[in-house]
Amino acid sequence: MAVNQQIANRLAGIRKILMGAHQAGSAMSDASRGSERATFVNRFLREVLTPQFRFGEGDATDVAGNLSGQLDVVVEYPWVPSLPIDGSSPRLYLAEGIAAVIEVKSDLAKQWDQVKKTSDQLKKLERRYDSGVIFGGGMEPPNRIPLFAVGYTGWQTMETVREKLDEGSVEGILVIDSALFASVPLFQEITESGDLSLWGLIACLHQVTNVISCLTKNVLFKYCEDGPDAAIDCGGI
Repeated sequence: MAVNQQIANRLAGIRKILMGAHQAGSAMSDASRGSERATFVNRFLREVLTPQFRFGEGDATDVAGNLSGQLDVVVEYPWVPSLPIDGSSPRLYLAEGIAAVIEVKSDLAKQWDQVKKTSDQLKKLERRYDSGVIFGGGMEPPNRIPLFAVGYTGWQTMETVREKLDEGSVEGILVIDSALFASVPLFQEITESGDLSLWGLIACLHQVTNVISCLTKNVLFKYCEDGPDAAIDCGGI
C-alpha cells in the first residue's frame, strides 16, 4: 500500500518543530532542558491524541501500595481519578488509570540507564481489573503499564533500536532525529522509519487509549479496603 503523502508531509513538519525545540535548548542546563518534555506533550501528544486524555507527571501506585517513582509523561484514562496537591502539581496516579507512560529524553542512548531504572520501578506495579466488557481495539489492557521511550537524539540504526527493545524494558522506542520507531509484538511489532516514525508511536498510543472498558468499576474501592476481607457499603452503586 502506498504511503499517504499528505500524512507523511504533516509528520515531517511536526518532526522539524520538535527537533527545532531540541536544538534551541541544546546549550542550556539540564533543568532548563526539561522544556523539551513540555514541547513533546504540547506540540505533539496534546495536539494529535483526542482531547479527553490528560497528560501529566508524577508517581503511580497500585492496590498493593507499590510506588513507581517519578514518571516523565503519564497518558491518563479519562474515567479514573488521580490526586494532585493543587492543579499544576505532580499527581498520584492509580495504576488502572494509566493508559501508558512515556519517558522523554534529550539523548536516549546516553540516558538509557535512566529509562531502565524507571522500567524496573514501574514493573513493580500491577493493574487489577474487575471482570467486565471491553470495547474497542480488541485488546485487553495488560496487567503491566506500557512504557515507551522517546529520545530527541539517540541511536542511528534500526538494528540498535531493536536490540534495546529486546532487553524488555519498554514497549516501544522512538528516536526523533534519526526518525526510527519500533515496538514489541503486543503492538503488532511496528517498525517505522523516516517521516512515518512518529506515526508508529501514534498508532501504539491509539491502541492503548482506545481500549474503553468498564473493568475499573469497582477498582477504586480496593484502594481503601482495610484488609483483604474488608467490604465497603457503596449504597447500591
